[in-house]
Amino acid sequence: MVEMQVEHGLHLLYLKAWRAKDHAEASVFGPPEESFKLLPACYHRLEEVNPGTITELKTNVANQFEYMFISHAASFHGFRTVIRPVIAIDGTHLKGKFSGIMFIAICLDANNQIFPLAYGFGDVEDEMSWTWFLNELKNAIGSPEDCMIISDCHLGIKVAMEKVYPNVPHGYCVFHMAQNIKKDYKRKYVSLLFKQAWKAYQKSEFKEMMLEMMKVNRVPFEELMNVGPKRWSRAYSPVRRYRLMTSSIDESMNSCLVHARQMPITTMIEFIRDMLQKWFYKRRTKAEKTRTQLTLWATEFIKERNIDSEKYTVCPIDSVNFNVKDGNKDGLVCEETFTRLLWGLLQNHKLS
Repeated sequence: MVEMQVEHGLHLLYLKAWRAKDHAEASVFGPPEESFKLLPACYHRLEEVNPGTITELKTNVANQFEYMFISHAASFHGFRTVIRPVIAIDGTHLKGKFSGIMFIAICLDANNQIFPLAYGFGDVEDEMSWTWFLNELKNAIGSPEDCMIISDCHLGIKVAMEKVYPNVPHGYCVFHMAQNIKKDYKRKYVSLLFKQAWKAYQKSEFKEMMLEMMKVNRVPFEELMNVGPKRWSRAYSPVRRYRLMTSSIDESMNSCLVHARQMPITTMIEFIRDMLQKWFYKRRTKAEKTRTQLTLWATEFIKERNIDSEKYTVCPIDSVNFNVKDGNKDGLVCEETFTRLLWGLLQNHKLS
């Protein structure tokens, strides 16, 4: 409206501008109503040109759209072969004529980049829709060993996880938890103690932070302990979280789709397919040119840690055990344990 006024001297009413926008989008993408009718053909084409792609479509008794699920072949096979088994899930609202929810399941690759695993659409975000989506995800990937699924504290996700993945640890996003703590408890020190608690690797350090929180304000302490430290802390996590403590990678994916979420559903699917194709090609090309044993991100990460380690004070205890001091902290380091951890790091961040 402002551009029309500035560039052409035309004053448009809001309703007229909205109708013009709808007409232009329908001319380019087709009517949104027709897009749902094209879903079966769209699915068939996806599976035909991308062998191994997994799709599922659910309709109600009146043959009207309810839910859909897609895991592209490259995403599915990448997860099964090289991606670490920590999955972040989230839902975001669609902005088109027919409102709904987009469900996303995302991981991190060895170069610390977001790796979309699967996505889907539904009419609402509730226990039933999340149960359906997670069932389809389970049909696609199964229950990988030592897997963890991370989400916000949405009740529908919690109930759905208990139904579909009862034996898979369900972790909570510490960013969302921290936001709730800031909102409910105005004292900044409480949120700071929470951050130090979830970041702690040692149980003794975790207990120290939580005891301090109990002294400051017992209410958030009791709430966090009732939620269960295994859901949000590093020290008590039942499986490795690989530094993935938040579901913010889903938010990054949402920002990539901010315009696509206004498109008709089949156009949105094609937009996502095209985006993933470009991402994977660019990453594969970059990986082929890499001459280091580890990924570029892991190489740089270790380089920074090596620089930090020059400030450490190392005091030998015997031939394999050392007391390492870093500023105000110190800890016992076993050479054999360190070697195993380093070997694990090498395996998790090698180029594949």
